[in-house]
Order: sequence, then structure tokens, then C-alpha cells
Amino acid sequence: MDSPLVSVIIPAYNQADFLAEAIQSVLDQTYPNFEVIVVNDASPDHTEEVVAQFRDPRVKYIRHEENKGLPATRNTGMRAASGEIIALLDSDDLFHPDKLKVHARFLAKQPEIGVSYNPRFNLNHSALTIRDLWRPPPAVGLADFVLGFPFSPSDMVLRREWAFRVNLFDESYVSGGEDLDFPCRLALAGCQFASVGRALNYRRYHSGRGKKNLPARLNDYVNALNNVFNHPACPQEVLSLRHTALANYHLEVFFLAFAQEETGLGQQYLRRAVQLDPSLLQGTPCRLVNFLLAKSIADDSRNHEEILAKIMAQLPSEFRWLARHYEWAAARGYLLRGGRAVIWDRPAAGRAYFQAAAKAGARVDHLFLRLLTAQLINYETEFGQEAARARLQTLARCLADSGAPAAGRWLRGNYLVNDAFRKHRQGDYAEASRNALQAIFQDPAYLFNRGVLAVLFRSIGRVVTGKRQKKIATPSALSAIKSSE
Repeated sequence: MDSPLVSVIIPAYNQADFLAEAIQSVLDQTYPNFEVIVVNDASPDHTEEVVAQFRDPRVKYIRHEENKGLPATRNTGMRAASGEIIALLDSDDLFHPDKLKVHARFLAKQPEIGVSYNPRFNLNHSALTIRDLWRPPPAVGLADFVLGFPFSPSDMVLRREWAFRVNLFDESYVSGGEDLDFPCRLALAGCQFASVGRALNYRRYHSGRGKKNLPARLNDYVNALNNVFNHPACPQEVLSLRHTALANYHLEVFFLAFAQEETGLGQQYLRRAVQLDPSLLQGTPCRLVNFLLAKSIADDSRNHEEILAKIMAQLPSEFRWLARHYEWAAARGYLLRGGRAVIWDRPAAGRAYFQAAAKAGARVDHLFLRLLTAQLINYETEFGQEAARARLQTLARCLADSGAPAAGRWLRGNYLVNDAFRKHRQGDYAEASRNALQAIFQDPAYLFNRGVLAVLFRSIGRVVTGKRQKKIATPSALSAIKSSE
């Protein structure tokens, strides 16, 4: 079938304020052949009234008489689904209008793929502005799942047959482990995963929301991981990741515990994470400090300096030495927030962050500039070269205004070099050579970089060869036309 029916499953519990937007984002799809199944998990809010607003016959409604939890709610929707393709959508997330069209066409052309997924826009906490763009690898497998979450449920679309082949979500998980367990079981069963390449949904985050029962949450994660590692089909290369994977999930829950001032639990989980993965304390600053920094700047509506201070004040005695990196992390946080704000169209906020970074003594090093380069290239993939270059110019000006003009020039050169390599791999040799020349103009040091020179001369050679072949081909084509006459 050219246009298979897609069933969109929306579990609903205490999200009535966002549910209407989620449903409307499905009704606004450019792909018409779908149904929406909203499953009310005995929510105490006005979920039923929200769904009743929609008169579209494609919207179907199911209500649980008692609360059963998220895995069971998703399963109810999938059991009621008529489509051969199933898309999951959390009730506070949003679909891009092309979401279903892109996935349905992709799966039609790739019959060997059981689950397709896409990059997503992460929204700022309690807002509809974009915080950043998460782009998972083009293909993922079991190792990616045990190490973290390469994509969320709202990012994925799967064939109905695969969902039922692994008996849907495990309803014994009640605190978050189901989102880890489900794709792991799919991978162990032989399911293949692939990205469609485009950012096609928006993930909403909420300021100030805590997490209940952290021990149960961590226990769910650990059980899901152990089920993988104890499975007879688990390959040795995944088994070797056991300690690292367990450490990663202990870290996640440790931060939640400290954020909620459950200090004793947090200290227990932190000690266990370091025991499992001692490399967390390696490097200057170490990986653990960088982890704390990344977590502290996640919510742009909150002061990351206060979050860092709160976390470091709860560290157990043997880790108190990490507090010496507080000033570095606080200053670095302003840099990271500044770059993110400029790229995502909040230039005034970006300038303020860069100025605060300069005041705090932040060092604009090549590691930070390479991170900006990667973000710009990621941005260009979605919105095109012209839009990315505009962001690049604003970033360079912000760096110059905050006392780092050389950093702006280096950023331009690094971006152009990376883009030259990318364009060369894509076969756009004219653009590759143009970017390489512009990079050399920005930073003459690239004249001594063999890789840059190789891309430049190879691209120029391909352009010249292409022009010669075109000239030779033209008379031949004309002769063929005359002969046929």
C-alpha cells in the first residue's frame, strides 16, 4: 500500500494543559492516512473535555477506569490500533507537520527497517522556544541503548508487527525503565533501526518538576540493563559496556537526587557511579564536572551558578575537591548558554551571556569553538547554509564584543574547513573549494594543513574536469541530434 494507515498513540495523564496542542499537531499532518488514539489513564484533570473538543473522526478516545501507568497506557493504544505503522507521541510533545509523511515514505522504501526515528528540537523549559537540536546517529543498535537514550518515544515510529513481536511495553516498569527496556528488547529480537535525517518533533520540558521515588526509578533502569546483559543473545561487545552503562544511569539519578535535596540518596548513587566507572574523575576538569555543568544549564530559566553551588555543597567528603572547579564551570556555563542562545535566534540573550562569561573570566578555547562549529553544522543541516552563516556572523560579533576577536576569526575558519570537508564528501566540489579558500583567508595557518590543501586541490581538480567533460559532451550531443534528423 502506498499510503499505509499510521496509528498515533497518545497516553494522557495530568497533561490536559498540553494535550490539545499535541492532538492538533497530528491533525495538521501533511500525510492524511492516520488515526489518533488518546488513552486517558484515569487522569484526575480535564483530559476528557480536551479530547471532546475535537470532532475529527480520526480521533479515537479510550479511558482506563483505574490508573495503570505509562507502559500499560501505551499498550492499550497499540492494541486498539488499526494501522500497520505505529507512532508514539507523549501528550506534552508536538509533531512537525511532515512527521508521518517522512516516516511512512522512509519505511515503504526500507522494508528491512523495523523502527525509524528522527532528530528533534528540544524546547526551553516551560516555553515554546527552541533550546537545541538533538541529532542521534544515522543508525543505532543495542550498545547505544544501554549507554543512554539515543532517541525518545516521541521520536520513533515502528512497524506494528515488531511491537507485537516483543509483546509491547513491559507493564512491570512504573518509574521510567520502560523507555530503555522496549528498544533493547527490539534490538535483541533482531529489529533494525534507522534515522530519517530530519528533525520532526518538538520535546517539551517543564521547570521545577521533581521525580518521585528515585530508588524505584534507578531500580527500573538497573533491571532493564541486567535483562540485556543476562540475555543469551547479548553480544560480547555490549557485555563489555556493563559497568559504563550502569554508571551512566546512576549518574542521572544522582543528579536528580541532589536537585531535590535528597542528599543521602544522591551521595550513595554518586559513589556507586564512580566505583563502576573511575574514569569519571579523570581529566581536568574531569568528566564528572562536565556532566554537572551540562545538567546545570539545561533549564535556561534558572541560574546555573546557583544549581552548581547547590550540587557541590552536597558532595560527599571524598569528592569535595571537585568544588575547586566551581568558578571554571560557572564561567563556562555562560559561554555555552551564549552560543546556544545565538544559534537559536535569541541574540540579545546570547550577547548578555557572552558578556557575563567575559566578566567571569571564561576562556574561549578551541574545544568550545569546535563545539560551536558542530552546532552550526547541525543547524545548517536543517535550515540551510544561508541561515547557518548568519548565525556564524552573529557569534563572531558576540565573541569580538566580549573581548575575543581572534576567537571569532578562528570559529569562521573552523566552520568553513569542516563545511569544505562535508561538501567534498557530498560531491559539491565547487562549494568545497570555495569554503577551503575562505578558510585560508580567515586563517592563513590553514596553508600548512595538508588535509585542507588536499580538499582544496582535489575539489578544484574535480570542478575543472567536470567543465572539460561538459565541453566535450556538448558537440557529441549536437552531432547525435543532427544524425537523428
